[in-house]
Amino acid sequence: MHPALTRIGDLVLGTERKVRLRVTLAMIAFYGYSVSSMLLLFAIDIGLVARQPGLWLLTYMWVGMTTFYVLVRTDWSSRLGNPGMDLPQCLYATAAILWAYMIAGEVRSSVLMLVALVLVFGMFSLKAREVVILGIFTVASLGVIMAGMAMHDPKLDARLEFIRFVLAAGTLPAVSGVAYYVSQMRARLIEQKGELAHAFALLQEVASRDDLTRLVNRRHMQQRIEEEALMQLRSGEPFCLALIDLDHFKRVNDLHGHAVGDQVLKEFAGAALQALRQTDVLARWGGEEFLLLLPNEHPDSAQAALMRIAKCLRTHQHSPGASGLPVTFSAGLTDHPSGEPLRETLERADQALYAAKAQGRNRTIAHFATALTPAQANTLADARQV
Repeated sequence: MHPALTRIGDLVLGTERKVRLRVTLAMIAFYGYSVSSMLLLFAIDIGLVARQPGLWLLTYMWVGMTTFYVLVRTDWSSRLGNPGMDLPQCLYATAAILWAYMIAGEVRSSVLMLVALVLVFGMFSLKAREVVILGIFTVASLGVIMAGMAMHDPKLDARLEFIRFVLAAGTLPAVSGVAYYVSQMRARLIEQKGELAHAFALLQEVASRDDLTRLVNRRHMQQRIEEEALMQLRSGEPFCLALIDLDHFKRVNDLHGHAVGDQVLKEFAGAALQALRQTDVLARWGGEEFLLLLPNEHPDSAQAALMRIAKCLRTHQHSPGASGLPVTFSAGLTDHPSGEPLRETLERADQALYAAKAQGRNRTIAHFATALTPAQANTLADARQV
């Protein structure tokens, strides 16, 4: 589409998706009012409708249409609790049609067809209860207007008006019934869509979480670090990875049983989540091994996150319900240079973890691909022992 047309469309309809959809529906009403206005002006011109009542009706129509457009386009309608202004628009349009019926003279029977059009429009936008309100308002108002016209206009054939009312009163409830059914079906479909979306979200949650620790699982973490690597290519923001292994975990299972081992894993996960930032991501990588993603973290400051985990883990060991075992961990920390294959970054973290185990465990070894300044190296050296 031409950029100028796009700008005009954004100006008229808005850029927010929900507002744009509501305004588009309002523009359908705008089309109906435009056609009706031209017919009304033609009827005035040929003398079928008196000039003064016709112009007043024309003013009523366009003041209402403009008001509804402004309310929906500016989203003031949401603040009023009725985002699309659907029922008010339908009631307003019905009132305009009934007004036209009163002044249309010989062709007033044709005007009644527009009432059914409003009900058809309503079945796709109104709630079932609102359809009932619109139907009752239409039939009751039509009855009052026809009775008033028959009583105050001696030229009007009351019997003919009675026949028209009976036909309308018999037809409009049927149309309202169809509209009510369609509205209920639409409501059920929306409800089912919401339930499916909720079920899908739960399924995604189950598929991305480790059953025991409730941390993200290996598959989800792989996707997450791939996304972080792509983001780094665009923004240049650094990130670090740490591969963590609980020390002597096999001994815990052998001496205390798998139930205690599971408790130790959950204990570590809880302590780590308490110590980390909301933006950090910890995953159970496999068995007693965990992978930590530290977004927007420089190598010289990444070590602090592992120190916080170790401190929080020591506190958790004395909390109610804890395993009571002195749980420690070894970690291999590295950074991810932009553009480097992730497998190389993970291999470097694994090598650093192996070095931490070889040096006696209960420590973090950092192996960075990015060269550190002397000051950064000194800061890191002070924090080696966890």
